[in-house]
Amino acid sequence: MREMRSGSQILFGHLPEQTVDAAGGIWKVRRWTDAVTETAIDTTDLRSELIRAAFRWAESGEDGGFVEDMHRQRPVRVKSLNKERGIWCEPFPRLYLCRRCKRLHDVPMGRCECGSNARRGQLPFVGYHAKCGAIKTPYVRKCPQHGQRAVRMPGTASATELIFYCPVCNQIIHRGFGAACDCEDGGVLSFTVHRSGTVFKPHGITLINPAKRDTLRLVENAGGGERAFQWLLEGMPGQRLSDFTARPNQESVRRMLVERGFEQATIDAMVAAMPATPAESEGRVELPLRVRERAEQQARQIALATYDSRTTISDLNKSSSGERLKELYSVTYPSALKRCGIERVELVDRFPVLTAQFGFTRGNASPGASRLRTYRERSGDYVVYGELVETEALFVRLDPLKVFEWVVRSGWPLDAVRDSRSAALAVLRHLTPPDDSNPLVMDDRTSLLTTLIHSYSHAFIRRAAVFAGIERSALSELVLPHAFGFFVYAAARGSFVLGGLQALFESELHRLLDGMIDDEHRCALDPGCAEDGAACAVCLHLGEPSCRLFNTSLSRLALTGPRGYFDLVASS
Repeated sequence: MREMRSGSQILFGHLPEQTVDAAGGIWKVRRWTDAVTETAIDTTDLRSELIRAAFRWAESGEDGGFVEDMHRQRPVRVKSLNKERGIWCEPFPRLYLCRRCKRLHDVPMGRCECGSNARRGQLPFVGYHAKCGAIKTPYVRKCPQHGQRAVRMPGTASATELIFYCPVCNQIIHRGFGAACDCEDGGVLSFTVHRSGTVFKPHGITLINPAKRDTLRLVENAGGGERAFQWLLEGMPGQRLSDFTARPNQESVRRMLVERGFEQATIDAMVAAMPATPAESEGRVELPLRVRERAEQQARQIALATYDSRTTISDLNKSSSGERLKELYSVTYPSALKRCGIERVELVDRFPVLTAQFGFTRGNASPGASRLRTYRERSGDYVVYGELVETEALFVRLDPLKVFEWVVRSGWPLDAVRDSRSAALAVLRHLTPPDDSNPLVMDDRTSLLTTLIHSYSHAFIRRAAVFAGIERSALSELVLPHAFGFFVYAAARGSFVLGGLQALFESELHRLLDGMIDDEHRCALDPGCAEDGAACAVCLHLGEPSCRLFNTSLSRLALTGPRGYFDLVASS
């Protein structure tokens, strides 16, 4: 059996141990045949993201030691689809149904007792065990006298309503299924239709990861997360991070003069005569250690994403011809950004993103409610099935000065600041460092900042889908609260990128931003929605592929109302 599927469809719907419909039958995926091991993977960020994604299962002891193994540096490999070899499937479940008389058989072909020689269908029910992760063909007893069995289906998806009987003597053998699992955890199997979400729920991660290892090396050589953080604080000058770090500063000049043998007094005088950068004027940035780590990690992600592809509004203005476009990029766009409290919006037309699935659950899919099953090789090393693609994205960063004013209005005791850099640092200094043992716990201030950035991201995506002509479910986000920003990127369809975000960036951005302020912000389900967090499927929620935070840390009140961000920027 050979059928064609897209790489993205396989990544989300054809993973090992998952059942699929194909060629008129039901199959279970055994393996990705000769899957390709990706070598250009940032394993540090990969491990951090895997720990964060799996921590809820670790808290409840249902991760099978996965998080601990990640902390211990147990090997983990990212494997992508081998498009020449595809995936290997086997028929499942192996319980076949005569379409004429509804007798059940163990083989798909042959002559039925009713005389039919037609190919048999499959009974679409499976048994699964949430603890051990097993999935099994349901067992149906045969009539002890006639050795046959048939089924009456009530027309519902409930396995408990199936009636199994002998087609010869018409005696009922049993109703529904029932069987104990033979694993060491014990317990009984649950039965339902094979495509039910309780049978298989994949769990994945998304992170920025360049397709070329050279980009990782160049960013690290340019100073990694520490220098990326300084670069972000100073407004992302130059085309990429290495342009910023290549600029001569007091420290680099001092090292050069020492290497060339100048006297110390001469070196001190020459360095003193140099104009200091903002970072040098303020000295080393003092932040709580874990807050600094988060800020540097997120700044590094931005540096990686923009290293090979970055277009600013200033770039549009320089390359445009005609007075209308010049006015659009030099006057209309900057005015719209300021009105929305945004520092910058930039286009990344080759946004490098890794989307990967690290495991699955059966039963209750809520993190920690059932056993997480991860993918492993025979050696015990972990496997993550992923797709490394380049697509289009927009990077949006809020104005740190406006964020500063907003958190002060929310009650933070912050001293006055003079510029965006000092405003960003003041906000970050007042965040409580996250608990080392729990990457998901946020203090009240970190939660408030995350809610602002995340809510802004969702409001932006809901409007961007309209202006870009892209389905909302085809847009995803990467939220970076310690960088006061987020990425909105389009799902890649193979090697094809639609270009909707680029068209939006080049011609409709001001209309989108004006709508952020002028559109109706009430929810159709108010006052109920407003009383229950001010975020629901009608006003702010996005589908799971779009929102990796599971629609948590969201509230319209962060954007609108007496203490909303939009009201603050509109009044200033």
